[in-house]
Amino acid sequence: MNEVVSGLPIICADDLIHGYAEGIERDYLLTTPFGDGHRHFIPIEVIEQVGDAVYLKVTPEELLRLF
Repeated sequence: MNEVVSGLPIICADDLIHGYAEGIERDYLLTTPFGDGHRHFIPIEVIEQVGDAVYLKVTPEELLRLF
């Protein structure tokens, strides 16, 4: 996951932008703060690939169930 850099969009399986990457912390993708001021921790096992964005294997609904 060394390819994850701050500012990359995080795109869910339905091609919607979930947020923006801040970096990797342990086994989690850390998001930049959302509108509520909170960062979110996304398990790295749901990352499909990293390129011009961080692409996830899950939809937003599936992602919410992980929290």
